[in-house]
Amino acid sequence: MEKYINKNGLPVGTTPKELFEEVMRGTGFVMGPTVSIFKENAGLHDKKIVVSRMLSSKRSAETQTFLVSQFQEAVDLFNSWRN
Repeated sequence: MEKYINKNGLPVGTTPKELFEEVMRGTGFVMGPTVSIFKENAGLHDKKIVVSRMLSSKRSAETQTFLVSQFQEAVDLFNSWRN
């Protein structure tokens, strides 16, 4: 099982509930060795979830953006990209 950390370098769990709590109510950022998921403010009241991965140092990062209501889909992509 891989370890994830938040923006402050503290460990974060890997379950969808733990990821939701950290992204939406905590620091807003979780990262692992090659993937990250974070909250982005798109406006005064709008927030989006961004899932990003880095396949190699020679390629740019691949990202996908989700609405907050699609958090489960974002977590599913995050989990599939970490494997």
